Parts: sequence; structure tokens; C-alpha cells
Amino acid sequence: MRKLVIILFLAPLLMATQCESDEIVVSTVYIIQNDSNTNLIFITEEAGETVITSQSSHIFNFGPNASTVVSPAENSNFNSIQLFKSDSNQNQVLAYEQNPIQDELWSLNELSSLEYEYSLIITDDLID
Repeated sequence: MRKLVIILFLAPLLMATQCESDEIVVSTVYIIQNDSNTNLIFITEEAGETVITSQSSHIFNFGPNASTVVSPAENSNFNSIQLFKSDSNQNQVLAYEQNPIQDELWSLNELSSLEYEYSLIITDDLID
């Protein structure tokens, strides 16, 4: 009888810990990939100036937690991108701008069914 009482007492606790959330959260990451031969400067309010060295990449934004993948144009955290380079006098000169954000200029990589990354690949041809 005592075992029955213990089982009846523990059953709701065990069932509660076995329940999973029905909410699916998809992770979307946004990357600037600098495939150019020039160091680029990316400026945001949150991080200030970030140098993206030649042949490197920089994760600059995480998408909102959502139930589906969020394209760059749909992400409300940013609506334009400006990249600068330094001239011979060390002045910052606009090298690339995307305003408004254009999804077709980004490549999508599906890391898993719940993880995606969008990359903006900057080449020498794109830099002014």
C-alpha cells in the first residue's frame, strides 16, 4: 500500500518533468564575410567600430527568436549596412552600402533544421 501511495504522489511530478514545450525556436545568425583584400570597418550603435580584417568574417547580429528562419530584410534589428575602409590619410571612406537590405545578396546556410546563417560576402568587386 505504501508503494502505491508513493507512486501516486510521484506520478504527477514525473509527468510534469517529461512534458516538452511545443514552441520551436529557430536560431538565425547574420555574418559579414570579408573576402576582399581590404580591411573593412563596420560601425553599429551597440558595438561601435569593428574592423573586419581581409579574408575573415564577423557575426554581427542574431535574429530574433522565432518559429521560422528570419531573412535579413525581415530582421527588425537592422535595416541597412555600411562598410568603410581607411584611405591613405586614415580617413574612413564608405566602401559598401546596402540600404535597404536585399535578401538576394545574402547566402543562406542551413546548419541544422533549427539553425541558419545568412552571409553577406564582400569581394573586391563590391568595394568602391
